[in-house]
Amino acid sequence: MNKTIKIAGITLISIAVLIVVGVIFIYSSLDSIVKAAVESVASDMTQTEVTLDNVSISPTTGEGSLSGFTMSNPEGFKSDDAFKFENISIKVDPTSIANDVVIINEISITAPHITYEVGPSKSNIDTINENAQTNSSSSEGSDSGSDDGPKFIVEHLYLNDGEISVAAAPLGDKTIDLVLPNIHLKDIGKGDSGASPDVILKAALGAVTKNITGALGSVDLKGLAKGVTDGVKGVADGVTGGASAVTDTVSDAASDAGEGLKDAADGAGDALKGLLGD
Repeated sequence: MNKTIKIAGITLISIAVLIVVGVIFIYSSLDSIVKAAVESVASDMTQTEVTLDNVSISPTTGEGSLSGFTMSNPEGFKSDDAFKFENISIKVDPTSIANDVVIINEISITAPHITYEVGPSKSNIDTINENAQTNSSSSEGSDSGSDDGPKFIVEHLYLNDGEISVAAAPLGDKTIDLVLPNIHLKDIGKGDSGASPDVILKAALGAVTKNITGALGSVDLKGLAKGVTDGVKGVADGVTGGASAVTDTVSDAASDAGEGLKDAADGAGDALKGLLGD
């Protein structure tokens, strides 16, 4: 009897040690896990090359930063990059890191740069959105995404002080630079007990595309294109005020991310017809 109790005690201690080792591994490897997850999920979904220079997250406070985020353009577009974020700050609830659903209190992206390149039939952002829809694990009816892997709730996601560079054949090697309206998404995944990373990415892409549409629709792109190609000084100064005060706040954004992507992409295409002379 005593021997049985002793064996059981050793077994329980062994299990406890394994759990502690597992937690230590998760905490000590958190930066590399996040970096690999962001690069892998975003690259697979968008069919682009996504890279991160550095990830630093404190497992004790949950605060950290991601730097040097770059998403290349899909095949068929000339510009090097579609998205560039120099710095992303993040706040995670440290008590949830080892849970099935990780609570992210805030993601803040400051001064993102987006290149909106107009192709013969669609833009690079339209193509990225379509790829995200096609390759998403949530594309077959689940709003929260795949049942496999970790789930997240993002309480606040901000994109502030962004800039859009519009590139198109009529502009040659020049661009039209516009202000990206500020974006604020709330409670992504909250209504579905967590969302997979692809659903969060879809929600963010939908909001970005919607606000690009607002920025493009607020200016005379055809007239600006003529000004750029004619070398008129200060063209960009005249287009930065139209949409700068707009903020898009979405509650439970994951629930309608797919439809938002389609509507936003259609609107952006309509806004660019004048630039192409259609």
